Amino acid sequence: LGNVHTLELGGCTGITDVSALGNVHTLGLGGCTGITDVSALGNVRSLDLSDCTGITDVSALGNVHTLDLTECTGITDVSALGNVRSLDLSDCTGITDVSA
Repeated sequence: LGNVHTLELGGCTGITDVSALGNVHTLGLGGCTGITDVSALGNVRSLDLSDCTGITDVSALGNVHTLDLTECTGITDVSALGNVRSLDLSDCTGITDVSA
């Protein structure tokens, strides 16, 4: 999938390894609850991880332009996301500090 520009995999709960998707420009993974490691996705331009409840570490996503983390309840620290231009943290109930 190295040449794919836009890829929508929303709701594919069996997906656990996204390491090969780091060069996709626009990536939709909403509802992919099996994903826990998103460290390879730092170069994705637009990334939808809404309702990916297994994700806890988003520190590698600081260069993503548009990032949707709606209902990612496992996330507690968003301090590395200060450069993201459009960030949706709706219903991320684990976040307690947004001072970054």
